[in-house]
Amino acid sequence: MSGVPMKIFTPTAADQALHLDICALINRHLTPDTPDRFLAIAAQVVGQALALQDQRKMTKEMAFEIILTNIEMGNQAVISQLMNSTGGTA
Repeated sequence: MSGVPMKIFTPTAADQALHLDICALINRHLTPDTPDRFLAIAAQVVGQALALQDQRKMTKEMAFEIILTNIEMGNQAVISQLMNSTGGTA
């Protein structure tokens, strides 16, 4: 999907608060042994957010680029956190 412009932004305090709220909901409603359920539910939420986009302003390719870029950013954030907290032995 190269060539599709990606809007990169630094999360605001409100964005970070939302992220923490989502993590708290996950911890409250899903047991630790159900990562597949969490992944399925998160994917459904992303699908719903995708359906709400204005197709006159955002193409499917633009939306998928945002989704994929942010999946990679989330993966890297967790990997970095694990590397720092476990000394690289996770």
